[in-house]
Amino acid sequence: MLRGNRGFTMVELLVVTGIIACLTIIGFPVIKQSMSVAQTAKCAGNMRQLGLAVLTYAAEHGMVLPVTAHQPGGQSWTQTLQPYASGTVTFKCPVDENKKRERTYVMNDFLTPNPCGAPFLNLSSLLSTERHRDTVLYFESVASSNNPDDHFHFSDYYMQEIPPAEFSTMVAVQRHSGKANYLFVDGHVETLAWPQVQKLLSQQGGRFVDPTRR
Repeated sequence: MLRGNRGFTMVELLVVTGIIACLTIIGFPVIKQSMSVAQTAKCAGNMRQLGLAVLTYAAEHGMVLPVTAHQPGGQSWTQTLQPYASGTVTFKCPVDENKKRERTYVMNDFLTPNPCGAPFLNLSSLLSTERHRDTVLYFESVASSNNPDDHFHFSDYYMQEIPPAEFSTMVAVQRHSGKANYLFVDGHVETLAWPQVQKLLSQQGGRFVDPTRR
């Protein structure tokens, strides 16, 4: 005579429950890390799209970059770039802590005409700067500002080293697990850890922010 299927014993249920709990504890950090990597990649993708729009704009405007709201009578890049990416440019990081504001990415004012801190400069033309791969065009801004300017005021440090403490009050240097995304003038994006950025800021002749440094 066949016996019916027996149920699990209490001990077996406890063992299974314990295994599931252990797997959950082990797996949660992995899942969390995977999500963080994916969001960092999405932010980098947004910035690459922004870079493509900027370079397309420049190609149609005598190799001159779009301007910011700082230039009298000029129309900000936040408005002029959309047509160069079919209206799909995203100006916001997916993990920006400030959910109210419209944009995360902010332009390096060194690459605008006559910036406040160095009004004698005009490096807005791609033909007027060298080593485009070394200089950042767009940074991720900190979350403290509800509606940040469309440009930073780094040119106050013309030909000087920007103090890391000051830099980190403007740029979200650790937004992505201790790192941040940076869009360079040539259109490429790098995800850099804060210690790497500090080295670039202090590098002799480094052009990470100021393309004129020797």
